[in-house]
Amino acid sequence: YPIDTDRIYVVGLSMGGMGTFDLLCRYPDLFAAAVPICGGVNIERLGKIKTQARIRIFHGDADQVVPVAFSREAYLTLKNNGIDVEYIEFPGFNHDSWTSAFNRPDFMEWLFAKRK
Repeated sequence: YPIDTDRIYVVGLSMGGMGTFDLLCRYPDLFAAAVPICGGVNIERLGKIKTQARIRIFHGDADQVVPVAFSREAYLTLKNNGIDVEYIEFPGFNHDSWTSAFNRPDFMEWLFAKRK
C-alpha cells in the first residue's frame, strides 16, 4: 500500500493519549500531526523534543481519571519550546473529553490538512 509519509498522524485518548505523547517523544520527525486526548507525559522528556509536528491537545477540566494539569503542563512545555501546539479544554467535562473532541466540526479537517 502506498503511504504518504508527509501525512502520518497519531491520535490517542486516555492511555492512548499517553501513547501519543510517547510516540511523539520517540519519533519526533515521523508525524505531521499529533492529537493527545486526556493523556499525560513525562514533562522532562517532552521538553527535550524538537518536532515540526503540529499538536492539538484536548482535555476536560473535571477529569477525575487523568488530571487536567497533565495536559496543561504539556501544552506550556511545548509552547515554551516553540512547537506549534494548541490546547482545547472542555469546561465541566470529566474523562470522556474525546466525544467532544471527535465531534468538533473541524477535527478531521484540521488533522488531514497537516503535512510535513
